[in-house]
Amino acid sequence: MKGTSIFQFKSWPKIHQPLPRTPRESKQLLDALTSSFRRQLDNAYPATNAPRRDADRPPLNASSSVHATDQHLQNILENPLFRIVPPKTYPLDRLARENNKQKRLAEDPMRVFDERVASGTVTLPVIFNCLMFQFRLVSSSSESDTVKAMKSSRAGSKVVEWFWASDGASRQELLGSTSALPTLAKFMVSEGLQDTIIDWLRLILSRDLGGRDGQITEAAAQKYFRQLLLNLVDAEMTYGGGFPSALKYYLRVCQIHATSPHHQSRASAVSMLMPAGAHLNGASMNTKISSEHVTAYSYDEYKEIVANLTSTRSLVFASVAFYHPHTPDVQPLLHFVEKLTPAKVADYSKPRQEILLRITCDVLRVLIDQDKIREATILARHMQQLLPEQATPAPTEDRRPPVPQNTDQDLLDRLEISLA
Repeated sequence: MKGTSIFQFKSWPKIHQPLPRTPRESKQLLDALTSSFRRQLDNAYPATNAPRRDADRPPLNASSSVHATDQHLQNILENPLFRIVPPKTYPLDRLARENNKQKRLAEDPMRVFDERVASGTVTLPVIFNCLMFQFRLVSSSSESDTVKAMKSSRAGSKVVEWFWASDGASRQELLGSTSALPTLAKFMVSEGLQDTIIDWLRLILSRDLGGRDGQITEAAAQKYFRQLLLNLVDAEMTYGGGFPSALKYYLRVCQIHATSPHHQSRASAVSMLMPAGAHLNGASMNTKISSEHVTAYSYDEYKEIVANLTSTRSLVFASVAFYHPHTPDVQPLLHFVEKLTPAKVADYSKPRQEILLRITCDVLRVLIDQDKIREATILARHMQQLLPEQATPAPTEDRRPPVPQNTDQDLLDRLEISLA
């Protein structure tokens, strides 16, 4: 059947009607659509005699389609969805939520960590904050209770589980952290996870932490290894078996490093191993090592490692040799001081000068106790020539030990007072 046009121009096909081709046809189509829309509105919203709510606008014909359109829009605008005012207390609610998060983190940090693991939103700041708050919770008790509380918290185990389930990039981020890793090592040591730390050190030596993005550079390997070994030694001395145990693990790691199939230069070995070795020496300076707990063989092995990494003429070797728990040796320090010049000592950092003063003080006391006055006098003269005047504090009368009054002893006395 042939179509009949209602707009008095060319008839349209039954489907896919073409658009009007002339301005006249376009106007006819627009008028037809407008009239149809108005008829539909008039049917949906019949005329009403109700007064208008908006008195400021001119009155409309109640029976017109314009009125129906206006009423329709008014109904839409009066819908509750458009009348709800956003709460002005949202910032306060957000602040309350943040305060609640901080409260939960402070009260049960590892539960917060578990929730973040479950949601896959663990980041390095999350690990640091959870470990820090957990350490605050357990550190308020006595030393023995602190270790027990650290162990029962399983903070170290939980982070270790996350580590093995993470990709290489996340592992790199944790091992490269100087904020989270020291605290993590304390928890791991308290839980007896030293072997896990050594496994991590092996991974670092291989320069492959596993998973995607697990490959690391030589520079990164040195940094991660140095930091992790130092954290292990430090944590073991405080939250583990003390100096003997820390020395045992240090020697074990040095053996692993020496037998690693990956080529390691001497400079790399010094960078990786010496910071922890020097830290052990610092502990031996501050605490008298019992010869019952540290065997002569173990300490001799440690002494040999330090000699190979530095030299027998270094200050750290002189210190390691002198603080030997079985056979203390003062000769390396005497030889070291003989080669020093005032200019070289002046270039030392203040901490290094203080270390030199401390060792010299202890050596002088040993020499005097052994009645080796001549050696003590020579050492005193050297040190007075080498040390800047401002490095020697004013003598205190009540700390002056009684010694014979002669010129050499006066020099020795003044030096010993300044170092005591």
